[in-house]
Amino acid sequence: MPKDKSGTLEKIIPCAKREFLDKGFERASLRKIAADANMSAAGLYRHFESKEAMFDALVAPLVNTYLRNYEESMQRSYELLDTKEIKKFWEVSEEEGLQYIDFIYDHFEEFKLLLTCSDGTKYQNFMHDISEMEVKEMTRLMDELRSRGFTVKDISQDELHMLVSGYVASVFEVVIHDYPREKAIKQAKTLMEFLYPGWIKAFGMEGMV
Repeated sequence: MPKDKSGTLEKIIPCAKREFLDKGFERASLRKIAADANMSAAGLYRHFESKEAMFDALVAPLVNTYLRNYEESMQRSYELLDTKEIKKFWEVSEEEGLQYIDFIYDHFEEFKLLLTCSDGTKYQNFMHDISEMEVKEMTRLMDELRSRGFTVKDISQDELHMLVSGYVASVFEVVIHDYPREKAIKQAKTLMEFLYPGWIKAFGMEGMV
């Protein structure tokens, strides 16, 4: 019968997380992770083929969940547009923006790894990649609004990138600077109060909300 490796993995994962959080991916030591897990460095390779594979195991589940939640959120938003509930659309967007902060804090260490410890991995441009995804989705949103009969102002890709990048950076600031959850929620509320009227105006939809 094959040996159950789950117990060993349960020892490796927290040790790897601590080492990556402390030193970042590039400076993290497999030998230190192995020592902390009371095993040999060679033993790590029976579970992970490389240091990057180990880092990936820590953050990939979060990234996959993040992308799935984002797609589901946008789908719910488009369903509201089908009913012409444009005011409800913006209210739901703001509500989900605040729920997103709770999601971040439920996975704070993984976000910390992505945002501050991932240089040298495929995740090192995580914030930029999220911004690019948001720009594409905002472009799609404007097209969807127009297809449903709403009048929407033209916003260039450069303008969208500027607005979206500022928003994404503001949200992730709470992770980069280790804000406590309560402070992050308060800051997020201020951010939503500031940004959503701005988005409505940028879209030219003030009279419809």
